[in-house]
Order: sequence, then C-alpha cells, then structure tokens
Amino acid sequence: MAPQPPLFPPAAFDRGGGGLPSWDPSRTSNPSFDQGFLKAAFDGELHLVKKAARVVGRGAEGSRLAEKMGAVRDGYGMGLLHTAALGGSLPVCRYLVEDIRLDVDDVGPMGETPLTVAIGCQNVDLVRYFLDQGAATMKLNDSGSTPLHLAAAAGSCEIVELLLSSGAYVDALHLGGTALHSAARDGRDDIVKVLLDHHADHKITLGGTGYTALAIATVVHSLKCVKLLLEAGADVDGNCKETPLIIAAISGSTEILKCLVLAGADANVPDSLGRAPIEIAARSGRREDVEILFPVTSRIPNVCDWSVDGIIRHVKSVRPAKV
Repeated sequence: MAPQPPLFPPAAFDRGGGGLPSWDPSRTSNPSFDQGFLKAAFDGELHLVKKAARVVGRGAEGSRLAEKMGAVRDGYGMGLLHTAALGGSLPVCRYLVEDIRLDVDDVGPMGETPLTVAIGCQNVDLVRYFLDQGAATMKLNDSGSTPLHLAAAAGSCEIVELLLSSGAYVDALHLGGTALHSAARDGRDDIVKVLLDHHADHKITLGGTGYTALAIATVVHSLKCVKLLLEAGADVDGNCKETPLIIAAISGSTEILKCLVLAGADANVPDSLGRAPIEIAARSGRREDVEILFPVTSRIPNVCDWSVDGIIRHVKSVRPAKV
C-alpha cells in the first residue's frame, strides 16, 4: 500500500508574497510555517525549501541544523525527507540528504523510511538514490516488512533487482512469509524469476499454513509461477498440509494439475480427509482432470469399476466426508 499523502492545513497553501507562511522565531513551534515547508518539499520547489531552511536554521550549523530540520513533521508525523520522497522530488531529497544532512533512514510514525516511501511510490530513481546514500535494506516497518517485501508487493521488478544488488536479504521473513511468497501470492512470475535468480529459498514454508511458494502459486492459479518454481527445483509434493496436486484438484486448475503430474507429483498422497486427488476431481465432475490423474493413481480398493467413468460414478454414490 502506498504511503498516505501529507496532511497540509489550508495555511500551507497560502504563501502570500513571500512564498511561505510567516515564521515567528519567538515561538517554540510554528505549525503553519512547518506545513508550508513540507508542502514546498512535496511539490519539489527547491528554492522555497532552501528559503525555509535558512529561516528555520538561522544561527544553526551542522548537526544542530539537521536536528531543527528533522523536527519539521506533517500531521501524520512524516518528516521533510519522507514528504519529498512522496512527492517524487529527487533534487529536494538530494539537498536534504547531502546539504542539510538529514538522516536517510529517518523513521516515520509506522516505521516508514524515505526508501520505503519511494518503494511504495515505485519511484526507481529515488530508490536508487537512497540506496546509493546507504539507506538500510533490512530496516523493518511496524508491520515487520523489509523494503524487499514492500517492493515485491508493489510489483516492481527493477526495484527488487536494485534492493538485491544492494545487499537486501532475499529470504527475510515476516508474517506474510518471504518476498517469494508475496510474489507467488500475487502471481507475479516476473518477480518470482528475479528472486529465484538471486537464489530465493523455495523450500521455506508460510507460518500457520505451512504452504510453500509452489503451493501458494497453485492456490492463485498462476501456471507461470508454478513452472518457474518447478524449474528451480521446488518440491512438487510440497511440505504442507495439502500437496500442490491436492490444491489443484480442489480448485480445478487443470493446466497446473497437468504440469504437476508431468513433474512427478505423487497422485496417491491423500488430503486431510483421506481423499486421493482423483476422487476430489471426480466428485467435482471434472472428467479431464480425472483422465489426467488416472494413469498415475494406484487402484483404490473400494472402487469396483477401476475406470474413469467407474471412479466418477463411485464418488457420486458415496456421501461426502464432513470437513
């Protein structure tokens, strides 16, 4: 999800003849001025940002100036660098980082950094700039996501590549799993390929479900992701409660089911209710799936007529097991 836009009060838009709201040095805070300052950063108006910096930093240098500038926040608690990143202004970001020396890893109210703001906006140039300036690639936000998780979720191959080439850990875990899980869940075969090319571990299972990336790709019917994962050596029978073949049989993903069978999936591994994949397909009336599974399924003792039609008739005559 992209970061929230900055919260600017009406005073921030009333710049009068001087271009910024008035600033009173006798006051401990100047919210209208600060919001006007942030608006200028968001809009990429470098000349106004520099003017505001001279006002705020009057008499301050070095770390003291950076401290004063770092205290300027919007209504959400986002700083100048976050706001400039959200507005997509590379010149303003460069000025704030290189001239003012604001912290490139400044943390927002929900753990956002300027880097993750740029990722959420899919701004490749800003992501590259922050990485060149040493932005942390493993800093977690409040939801436990790394920049790589966010990039995979945002769907930007180029940003994923940039992060990995800058040292991001490809198998970093959070509650939603790894970046590979996220890409598979979204059916993003392009990002799955990039992650696998950087040796993402396809054996890692998703907490709670125990699903591998292959199982997830099967759930969302992404044939391209399934093929990529199998080519990379993913375990065709998975390591979770239900095998990918069971999942394909339940969901009616005929092409994926065929792909899994060709890859050597064990058609005799039952689901949690003891049903073989062929029984699941037959109960749903998917004859093509039954025909695919029939040659690789061992005979089931209680099915008298061991043929495609016989299996379909048998499962239709048996009361379904309770889930």
